[in-house]
Amino acid sequence: MPLWLAVIWMIAAIAGFIASHKYLQKSKQVRIFCIIACVFLALICAVYIGLTLLLVNAVQD
Repeated sequence: MPLWLAVIWMIAAIAGFIASHKYLQKSKQVRIFCIIACVFLALICAVYIGLTLLLVNAVQD
Protein backbone atom coordinates (compact mmCIF):
# COMPACT_ATOMS: atom_id res chain seq x y z
CA MET A 1 0.00 0.00 0.00
CA PRO A 2 1.39 3.42 -0.86
CA LEU A 3 2.03 5.84 1.95
CA TRP A 4 -0.43 8.42 0.60
CA LEU A 5 -3.20 5.81 0.65
CA ALA A 6 -2.46 4.98 4.29
CA VAL A 7 -2.70 8.69 5.13
CA ILE A 8 -6.06 8.94 3.34
CA TRP A 9 -7.36 5.85 5.18
CA MET A 10 -6.22 7.34 8.48
CA ILE A 11 -8.00 10.63 7.77
CA ALA A 12 -11.13 8.70 6.79
CA ALA A 13 -10.95 6.64 9.98
CA ILE A 14 -10.65 9.75 12.13
CA ALA A 15 -13.54 11.38 10.25
CA GLY A 16 -15.59 8.20 10.71
CA PHE A 17 -14.86 8.21 14.43
CA ILE A 18 -16.03 11.80 14.74
CA ALA A 19 -19.09 11.25 12.55
CA SER A 20 -20.15 8.08 14.35
CA HIS A 21 -19.82 9.79 17.71
CA LYS A 22 -21.85 12.76 16.50
CA TYR A 23 -24.58 11.17 14.37
CA LEU A 24 -25.18 7.72 15.88
CA GLN A 25 -26.75 8.80 19.14
CA LYS A 26 -29.82 6.54 19.00
CA SER A 27 -28.20 3.15 18.53
CA LYS A 28 -25.53 2.64 21.15
CA GLN A 29 -24.39 -0.76 19.85
CA VAL A 30 -23.86 0.50 16.30
CA ARG A 31 -22.05 3.57 17.60
CA ILE A 32 -19.68 1.48 19.72
CA PHE A 33 -18.98 -0.88 16.81
CA CYS A 34 -18.22 2.02 14.45
CA ILE A 35 -15.99 3.74 16.98
CA ILE A 36 -14.02 0.54 17.63
CA ALA A 37 -13.67 -0.16 13.90
CA CYS A 38 -12.49 3.39 13.15
CA VAL A 39 -10.02 3.44 16.03
CA PHE A 40 -8.65 0.04 14.96
CA LEU A 41 -8.24 1.23 11.36
CA ALA A 42 -6.55 4.46 12.48
CA LEU A 43 -4.20 2.48 14.73
CA ILE A 44 -3.24 0.14 11.90
CA CYS A 45 -2.59 3.09 9.58
CA ALA A 46 -0.51 4.88 12.21
CA VAL A 47 1.65 1.79 12.74
CA TYR A 48 2.04 1.34 8.97
CA ILE A 49 3.01 5.00 8.46
CA GLY A 50 5.46 4.87 11.36
CA LEU A 51 7.13 1.69 10.15
CA THR A 52 7.32 3.01 6.60
CA LEU A 53 9.02 6.20 7.73
CA LEU A 54 11.37 4.23 9.98
CA LEU A 55 12.40 1.87 7.16
CA VAL A 56 12.82 4.70 4.64
CA ASN A 57 15.00 6.56 7.11
CA ALA A 58 17.08 3.42 7.73
CA VAL A 59 17.63 2.88 4.00
CA GLN A 60 18.74 6.48 3.52
CA ASP A 61 21.41 6.23 6.22
